[in-house]
This record gives sequence, C-alpha cells and structure tokens, in this order.
Amino acid sequence: MTEDAPFGPESVYGETKLMVETMLRWLDKTTSLKSTSLRYFNASGASLDNKIGEDWRITGNLIPLVMKAAVGKTESVKIFGTDYPTPDGTAIRDYIHVVDLATAHVQALESLAKTNQSTAYNLGTGVGSSVKEVVDTAKRISGVDFKVELEPRRAGDPVAIWADSSKAQSELNWKPQYTLEDIVRTAWKWHSTHPNGYTEEQ
Repeated sequence: MTEDAPFGPESVYGETKLMVETMLRWLDKTTSLKSTSLRYFNASGASLDNKIGEDWRITGNLIPLVMKAAVGKTESVKIFGTDYPTPDGTAIRDYIHVVDLATAHVQALESLAKTNQSTAYNLGTGVGSSVKEVVDTAKRISGVDFKVELEPRRAGDPVAIWADSSKAQSELNWKPQYTLEDIVRTAWKWHSTHPNGYTEEQ
C-alpha cells in the first residue's frame, strides 16, 4: 500500500481516519496550517526498557489480545477467518514497533518544520505477517500454549495489507528497525510483568 493508493475504507475505523485527513487537506488549502499525517499500520510492542507499554483494559488489537490469553487474563484468543486466500488461511497485516513509530514522529516533525509542506507517510515494515504467525510467535516466546478459537471472518477485514514506506524512508531518512519477533518479545515482557497495566495492583 502506497500513500497514493485509492481510498476505500472497509471499516468505520478506516473511514474516520480518512475524515481527519480530508479535514487536514482542506485546512492546508484554506489556512496557513500545515500538517503531516502518519499512517500507522499495526502499532505494537512496548518500550525496550520495559517502562512503557499498552494499557489493555479496552483493546481490540491482536497482539494485546494474544498476550491476555498468554498471561491467563482471558481463556482464549479468537482467530477471525481461516479461509482467506493466504498461505495459512488467516489474514495478513503489517505490524510496526512503537519505538519505530516514536522515531518517525520526531523525524516527521523536524521535516515539517523545515519544509512547511503538508504530506502523509505510511509507517510500516513492508512485511506482512499472518494472524497465525503472530499467535505461533507469541506461543513460542511466552512458552504458553494458550487456547485458540477459530471463528468466521468479520465484515470489514481485508485479506492482506502491508505498507510501502519508501516515501518515509527517502524523505525522512526513517527505516523500521524492529521485527515481529521484537514486537512480540517486548509485548510479552511488558504484559507478563504488568498484567494490570499501570494500576498499583500487580
């Protein structure tokens, strides 16, 4: 997926992101306000020093849901769709480490201050990983053989999508440093040591 690919949101979530970019484009045309839109793919993982991680009390994202199952906060994790036209039948997504995203934010702000031009950047690894690959990686890293339930596809879930981040790489000199393995490893370290997130009770 490149930045100039045709827009076609398949979910309410995608539609709301497009709405914000539409408003920013109009502000660029009608005011002096300039902006940079950072199009995250699947933001995941935790800080490398284990001091900052996701508060998962309300989440619909795959990796924290998998971690919940691994630490025993839920009985299982659900895989929605096992009949996609992919190598293992599950949907494919691009997972990007939060540390890579933090770096991109700094470089995007510096670029915006320098160019004063509105733009948008895809932020992903350019590598697609299937739901099953994420689950299998989490089981291996955590050492927990948590229960997996197979469910029908959900409406609005595309078969496969991953980023072409070459624009960010060339214009921001940004390149993702961390892999799915790093993402799952840092997520597991965070969630297994902070099973209640940031609350006092552990």
